[in-house]
Amino acid sequence: MRAALLAAALLLAGCGSLVEPYDTAPRQAPRNVSERGERVGVCYNALFTTPERIREVAAETCGPGTRPDLVGQDMRLACPVLTPVRATFICAPQ
Repeated sequence: MRAALLAAALLLAGCGSLVEPYDTAPRQAPRNVSERGERVGVCYNALFTTPERIREVAAETCGPGTRPDLVGQDMRLACPVLTPVRATFICAPQ
Protein backbone atom coordinates (compact mmCIF):
# COMPACT_ATOMS: atom_id res chain seq x y z
CA MET A 1 0.00 0.00 0.00
CA ARG A 2 2.83 2.42 0.86
CA ALA A 3 4.52 1.68 -2.44
CA ALA A 4 1.34 2.58 -4.33
CA LEU A 5 0.99 5.86 -2.42
CA LEU A 6 4.63 6.72 -3.03
CA ALA A 7 4.28 5.94 -6.73
CA ALA A 8 1.18 8.13 -6.99
CA ALA A 9 2.93 11.00 -5.21
CA LEU A 10 5.96 10.75 -7.51
CA LEU A 11 3.73 10.63 -10.57
CA LEU A 12 1.91 13.80 -9.50
CA ALA A 13 5.18 15.55 -8.70
CA GLY A 14 6.56 14.63 -12.10
CA CYS A 15 3.46 15.99 -13.84
CA GLY A 16 3.99 19.52 -12.53
CA SER A 17 4.84 20.93 -15.95
CA LEU A 18 1.93 19.02 -17.51
CA VAL A 19 -0.60 20.88 -15.36
CA GLU A 20 0.96 24.33 -15.66
CA PRO A 21 -1.61 26.85 -17.02
CA TYR A 22 -1.14 28.14 -20.58
CA ASP A 23 -2.86 30.43 -23.06
CA THR A 24 -5.39 29.00 -25.50
CA ALA A 25 -8.31 30.04 -27.69
CA PRO A 26 -10.92 31.94 -25.66
CA ARG A 27 -14.63 31.31 -25.55
CA GLN A 28 -16.36 33.21 -28.35
CA ALA A 29 -18.20 36.42 -27.50
CA PRO A 30 -21.98 36.39 -27.92
CA ARG A 31 -23.23 37.75 -31.24
CA ASN A 32 -23.80 41.48 -31.55
CA VAL A 33 -21.78 42.19 -28.39
CA SER A 34 -19.19 44.94 -28.50
CA GLU A 35 -16.26 44.44 -26.13
CA ARG A 36 -13.59 46.89 -25.02
CA GLY A 37 -10.66 44.59 -25.71
CA GLU A 38 -9.34 41.32 -27.12
CA ARG A 39 -10.39 38.00 -25.58
CA VAL A 40 -7.78 35.51 -24.35
CA GLY A 41 -8.17 32.04 -22.83
CA VAL A 42 -6.16 30.16 -20.22
CA CYS A 43 -6.37 26.38 -19.73
CA TYR A 44 -5.61 25.21 -16.20
CA ASN A 45 -6.14 22.51 -13.59
CA ALA A 46 -8.05 23.83 -10.55
CA LEU A 47 -6.33 21.36 -8.21
CA PHE A 48 -2.82 22.60 -9.00
CA THR A 49 -3.22 26.24 -10.01
CA THR A 50 -3.99 29.35 -7.98
CA PRO A 51 -6.25 32.13 -9.27
CA GLU A 52 -3.24 34.46 -9.09
CA ARG A 53 -1.24 32.23 -11.46
CA ILE A 54 -4.14 32.02 -13.93
CA ARG A 55 -4.48 35.83 -13.95
CA GLU A 56 -0.68 36.11 -14.35
CA VAL A 57 -0.77 33.94 -17.51
CA ALA A 58 -3.69 36.00 -18.84
CA ALA A 59 -1.82 39.26 -18.13
CA GLU A 60 1.26 37.96 -19.98
CA THR A 61 -0.95 37.02 -22.95
CA CYS A 62 -2.79 40.36 -22.94
CA GLY A 63 0.43 42.35 -22.94
CA PRO A 64 1.50 45.68 -21.47
CA GLY A 65 -1.00 48.48 -20.94
CA THR A 66 -3.91 46.09 -20.34
CA ARG A 67 -5.43 44.17 -17.47
CA PRO A 68 -7.23 40.82 -17.79
CA ASP A 69 -10.88 40.92 -16.72
CA LEU A 70 -12.44 37.48 -16.19
CA VAL A 71 -15.63 36.99 -18.22
CA GLY A 72 -16.20 33.27 -17.70
CA GLN A 73 -14.97 29.74 -17.14
CA ASP A 74 -15.98 26.47 -18.72
CA MET A 75 -14.93 22.86 -19.00
CA ARG A 76 -14.60 22.22 -22.71
CA LEU A 77 -12.69 20.02 -25.10
CA ALA A 78 -10.56 23.06 -25.93
CA CYS A 79 -8.31 22.00 -23.05
CA PRO A 80 -6.67 18.59 -22.51
CA VAL A 81 -7.46 16.17 -19.69
CA LEU A 82 -4.79 17.38 -17.26
CA THR A 83 -5.87 21.04 -17.65
CA PRO A 84 -9.62 20.71 -18.19
CA VAL A 85 -10.84 24.19 -17.24
CA ARG A 86 -10.69 27.24 -19.52
CA ALA A 87 -10.93 30.78 -18.19
CA THR A 88 -11.77 33.54 -20.66
CA PHE A 89 -10.58 37.09 -20.09
CA ILE A 90 -11.00 40.41 -21.87
CA CYS A 91 -7.82 42.45 -22.15
CA ALA A 92 -9.13 45.82 -20.95
CA PRO A 93 -7.10 49.01 -21.28
CA GLN A 94 -5.60 50.18 -18.00
